Amino acid sequence: MIRTILSFSLSMLAIVSSSAQMTLSQYRAEVVAYSHQLSSAEAAMDGAEAALRISRKAFMPSLAVGGDIDVAIRSREGRQWGWSQSLDIEQPLYSGGALRADLRSAEAVVEVNKSLLDRSHLNVRYQAESAYWQLSRAEIYRNAVADYLTIVTKLRTIVARRFDEGYTSKSDLLQVESRYSDAEYQLSAAEQEYELALHDFNTLRGVELSERVVLQNSILDSVIMPQRADSEILTSHPDYRVSLSEREVARWAIRSSRARFMPSIALRVYGLVAPRQPHISGGGVVADGGAMLSISAPIFHFRELRDVVRRAESNYTRAAIEVEDVADRLRLEESNCWTNMLTTRSRVEATRRSLRLAEENLTISTYAYGEGSVTILDVLQAQLSWLQLYSNAIAAHYDYAIAIAAYRAITGVEW
Repeated sequence: MIRTILSFSLSMLAIVSSSAQMTLSQYRAEVVAYSHQLSSAEAAMDGAEAALRISRKAFMPSLAVGGDIDVAIRSREGRQWGWSQSLDIEQPLYSGGALRADLRSAEAVVEVNKSLLDRSHLNVRYQAESAYWQLSRAEIYRNAVADYLTIVTKLRTIVARRFDEGYTSKSDLLQVESRYSDAEYQLSAAEQEYELALHDFNTLRGVELSERVVLQNSILDSVIMPQRADSEILTSHPDYRVSLSEREVARWAIRSSRARFMPSIALRVYGLVAPRQPHISGGGVVADGGAMLSISAPIFHFRELRDVVRRAESNYTRAAIEVEDVADRLRLEESNCWTNMLTTRSRVEATRRSLRLAEENLTISTYAYGEGSVTILDVLQAQLSWLQLYSNAIAAHYDYAIAIAAYRAITGVEW
């Protein structure tokens, strides 16, 4: 029976042109191109890079132009109004390390967003693979239930003929009719499950929800289990790199906190143009300028420095602990995913063997009933056993495909 279903699937694929078929890699590419999650992560990355450029420009001199116009309420001598224009150039010389700390922190934030973008890629890829295999599972199960309905229909025909010929009882006919109604119900539920899986599938790629698609890959395909990744590969996982960068942000925040209470030095060069005083008609203008070195040093803040630094150091300690926690979590997830692959592969092999036996038992029972050597209960039980075992086989293949996708997501291994 499994060969019948596979032949049916292949014949359906032959009807549709190859251009309408969609591979897993094609679907994954469409999902990546449409993903809102990736677009949001890319926007956050642009913002972090802009913040880094701002931090770099804080070391550069600033140029400002100003002007004033004043009007006196009561004129004493000369004109009643006056004006002035100024040009100021200011260059920070020393800020207690605040500017450098802000720069290094901004660089670490960029690394955080790079890692978050990589993690978004992994998440979107896993979502795409999950939706693809979910649709494949729903499609195969729908076809299996349709074949189950066909099997029950054939038995119904046989029982009806034997009843008309007087070889079987009305009880056998009623039991088959009941089984036929149940098979129709299961097919309706399988159709609904397929439609919902199709909606999820199309939502991720941004097309009409009901748009039909033919999957070129299937959960029934033979998939080679990837080799186990070295434990060191977890250090390149985006989650681990995020924790490292966030620890770096917290480290520079300590320096920035101390810098608030350090002396600051800045050089200011200015130029001024204003009317000659007294401001009378034809008096002309005068230009002036100069340079000034400003120094500011806080003296007493009621021991605020100690608490501010302690708070920053506490955040750094938490970030350092988070690095170790993420490493432990990744190692645990990798081990669990690897174990899950091994167990699901074993279930796939077990269901293949049991399904062959169930198919043979169904064929023999149906033939034997036609010959009058077994009861209708034997045939109905064989049908239920076949459907249950085939459902188990579909579930095992689906779990195996998802387990492989999850392992590639945790290790970053490509398809």
